[in-house]
Amino acid sequence: MPRKTSMMKGNALWCKVFEPDTKFDTNGIYSVTVLIPEAEAAEVCEYLDTLVDDKFAEEIKAKPKLKNGLSTKTPYEPEYDQNGDATGNIEFKLKLKAKVVTRTGDTYEQKPIVVDAKRKPLDKDTAIGNGSVIKVAYEPIPYMMASTKTVGVSLRMKGVQVIDLVEYGGGSSMFDDEDGFVSEAVAKDDAKDTPFDDEATDNGEAQGDF
Repeated sequence: MPRKTSMMKGNALWCKVFEPDTKFDTNGIYSVTVLIPEAEAAEVCEYLDTLVDDKFAEEIKAKPKLKNGLSTKTPYEPEYDQNGDATGNIEFKLKLKAKVVTRTGDTYEQKPIVVDAKRKPLDKDTAIGNGSVIKVAYEPIPYMMASTKTVGVSLRMKGVQVIDLVEYGGGSSMFDDEDGFVSEAVAKDDAKDTPFDDEATDNGEAQGDF
């Protein structure tokens, strides 16, 4: 059954979408943190909370004895400044494994689609700095971690659309067209076969393969 694809829009923090980070995982992890003002994030938080609650209920139904032992974990948290004060933003962390090893031992590689405001694929040398306004397509994946007896939802990144670029260092459509940053030089072949041909909505109603 295809997983549902959802959207969120906010400010980028520590965006690693062209080259995976191998510091803590040799297979590589693409990642981005999205900061959204608390009021604007309420709908997304409610949607994700529902997924966590549904997964919790599913696990309890299958194994009633777990009821008093399971805890839940939300895939977001408040952002705090250097003084430990809340900034008023909610922080969402999204990831995608660059190399996946299946249970049968097979492997495959994957990467997020990265496009500009007009849905043109971005050159890998584009430095997406902190504060860039981005829209992220993601798949919420409910889980139950047996080792910690924790139920939660991970946010699996599928693609990033850069609406307003703040370049790091100073210097077909899942997404709708937006007024904003447009890339200059993109090879024509890079624009083919992207997952951005079908519109997705904030409530996760659109579906797409991962």
